[in-house]
Amino acid sequence: MKKLILASAIITSIITSCQSDSKKYTTVDSTIMSEQQQGYKTPDECFIYDDNKGNSGELLIYGTGANRVLGHLSYSVNGKDKNSGAFYGNMKGDTIIIDYKFQSEGIYSHREVAWLRKGDQLLEGYGDIKKVNGDVKFKNVRKLTFGKSIIFNKTDCK
Repeated sequence: MKKLILASAIITSIITSCQSDSKKYTTVDSTIMSEQQQGYKTPDECFIYDDNKGNSGELLIYGTGANRVLGHLSYSVNGKDKNSGAFYGNMKGDTIIIDYKFQSEGIYSHREVAWLRKGDQLLEGYGDIKKVNGDVKFKNVRKLTFGKSIIFNKTDCK
C-alpha cells in the first residue's frame, strides 16, 4: 500500500512538472487578476490610442492604492497580431511599469510594458529587452525612450 501511495505521488509530481510554463502562468495570473479586480466595477482612468492609420489600443486602469495599478490593455497594430490581456504593476512618480499578460492569436504571452505620464497622455517606453524564463523584460528601465511611437490619450470611461 505504501508503495502505491509513493508511486502515485511521484507520477503526480512528474505530470505536474511537465505542464507548459505558459499554461502555469495563465492559470496563476488569471487567479491573481480576478482576485485583484473584485470590487473594481469601473476603471479609474481610461486611455485610447488611435493614429488614424489603422493602429489602435485601449487601456483601462484600476488604481489599487499604494502606487499599484491593475487593468486591461489591448492593441491592434498594422503588421502584428492583435493582443489583449490583463496587467498589474507599480507607479513610481510619473512612470508606470507593468507586467502584461495577454493572448494573441490563441497564444498566451507575458511582457513588461512602461509608460511615462505627461498630463493626459501616457507615452509608451521602448528599450533593450531580455528574455527571463520565457518572459520579455526590459534590460534597464532607467534607459527607456518614451513617446517615439504609441501615445495613449485620456478619454472618458464608458
